[in-house]
Amino acid sequence: MPIYTYTTLDDSSQGATTTDAWGINNSGQIVGYYQNASGNHGFIYSGGNYTTVDDSLGTTGTWALGINATGQIVGYYQTPNFFGFLDNGGTFTTLNDPSGIHGTDAYGINASGQIVGFYEDDGTAFGVDHGFLYNPSGGGTYTTLDDPSANAGTFAQGINDSGQIVGYYTNTASGNHGFLYNPAGGGTYTTLDDPFAAGPGGTFAQGINNAGQIVGYYYNNGKIHGFLYNGGSYTTLDDPFGTKGTLAEGINDSGQIVGRYIDSSGNHHGFLLNITPNPPAPAGTTAVMIMSNPSNGTYEIYDIGGNAILAAYQLGQVATPWTFAALGTFQAGDSSDMLLRNSSTGAFEAYYVSGNNITNTALVGTVGLDWNFSGTGNFDGTSNTINLSELLLRNAGSSSFELYHVVGGGILSGQAVAPIGNNVQVKGFGDFSNSPTTQMMMQDTSGTLWLYTYNSSIGFFSGQNVGVVGSNVNFIGCANLVGDGETRMVMQEKANGNLWLYTYNPAINALSGIPVGAVGLDWHAVGFGPLGSSGVDEMLMQNAAGNFEVYQYNASLNAFVGNSMGAVGAPWVVDGIAADPPSSAGTSTAQLVQAMAGFGGGAADTSATAPLNADTSQQTLLTTPQHA
Repeated sequence: MPIYTYTTLDDSSQGATTTDAWGINNSGQIVGYYQNASGNHGFIYSGGNYTTVDDSLGTTGTWALGINATGQIVGYYQTPNFFGFLDNGGTFTTLNDPSGIHGTDAYGINASGQIVGFYEDDGTAFGVDHGFLYNPSGGGTYTTLDDPSANAGTFAQGINDSGQIVGYYTNTASGNHGFLYNPAGGGTYTTLDDPFAAGPGGTFAQGINNAGQIVGYYYNNGKIHGFLYNGGSYTTLDDPFGTKGTLAEGINDSGQIVGRYIDSSGNHHGFLLNITPNPPAPAGTTAVMIMSNPSNGTYEIYDIGGNAILAAYQLGQVATPWTFAALGTFQAGDSSDMLLRNSSTGAFEAYYVSGNNITNTALVGTVGLDWNFSGTGNFDGTSNTINLSELLLRNAGSSSFELYHVVGGGILSGQAVAPIGNNVQVKGFGDFSNSPTTQMMMQDTSGTLWLYTYNSSIGFFSGQNVGVVGSNVNFIGCANLVGDGETRMVMQEKANGNLWLYTYNPAINALSGIPVGAVGLDWHAVGFGPLGSSGVDEMLMQNAAGNFEVYQYNASLNAFVGNSMGAVGAPWVVDGIAADPPSSAGTSTAQLVQAMAGFGGGAADTSATAPLNADTSQQTLLTTPQHA
């Protein structure tokens, strides 16, 4: 994941006991407020210096909350009633919505001088809060903003140069929710709820930049966490010093974020967060490995070359019920894009991974939960032109297969491709017979192996019997182990750990196997890939202690030769390995060692392609931050 560096902001020059940062512009100027023995005071932090911002009318306090590109500052002061203000180069103008009988608070300002905030009317003894948009043109006009889902208040907090407004609203039945108001098309409100929000509190959207990135905070069973909402995904922001909470309040176009954290003593401190990407893979990297922690959904990426782990970085954390489904090329030029699936809805979401960073995400459709992932590859040849992986799914009831294309951020199509009986199970994928497309190796209950190749003339897979392997061996996996582009199969005797290398000969339609050494039964294969050098796959094994060993096939010795490759202990598991950079168009060399469980009985499936539906649920990415 990107590197998150927090810098504490404390206006100590004024004897502040509390410092809260609220707004930041593209010049890096930060506004907020501090509290000292004399009360609350606004401040601007610029060039390493704090300058107090006090409205002279604020006899009981001033709060500076927003700043635009030209340095205009907005906030509110107390007299003891509350009034908004605009500070333009030291000249203060009071902002008072005509309906704000009980007060007006200004929170955000954009480059055009449009200001947002909220006012309290005289609807009840204490009034009802409504958002407002102040437009300085034409003498200044106030427009009320009320989210249609609100019945107990709407609070506008931030505005960008396109006029998009964020804030939060309160509903007495469901609590607090963030919102995004888009002025286009007559104005629409979109509710923003962080998926980790739980218990009392809710979600609060506080700031938005010109790229549409939104920051705010949410409550999770009493604990406050900041968030960054970007491209459909929520990233949790937790300052390491924020033992009792982190609240993100503002963001500029460079992605710098300001806010406040609450330390172990309950004191408030401002923070500036700078986000920088993970460094790219170091020289000598030939493969990347994705690992995850199933207990919390955290993902890591490992750069591998020369049979060694060269670097490792966190990618982020994806909230349940999203789990890893596949590794492949779902965006041109990538080799280790992740496809995650929602175990509740069947939805798929692509996480585009490039240069050790998740560069974007996209929901790519929903397939019924009776369809299970089998593998990725270039099955029908389409990938030769579009350079993207295809998905092969299998029905849990009928055991039939459907082929899906993931293109440009969406699953464009799915088609039935093989009504194969449930007595045959998937063992691996690859190029077993110099085929221009990815082939599938399956095994039936008698031990017979079947090679399936997509037949474009009929739009289905065609299978052929290629030999029998005894029940005394387990199928370990398959990969380009010799470096000639042809896929070989690795099997292991159950009793003693002896390894066998099997090659398919299409000329005689038969398999031939040779013994290639032995590995203790306490080791299990977790993946295949070019771990030593480009163009040749090797087998990665791991024991219960988390130790890795890489096994390379040595043709001159006719045996696997093993080397230690470090350790990553439980609960981390290997999800997949991919060549870096991709080795060929459309076919990631990721060889996933996955349990292809039996899918139950049923006749051949004759139903239409499984429907694809938009899944509007979201998931979140967490960070492991550091302090400057």
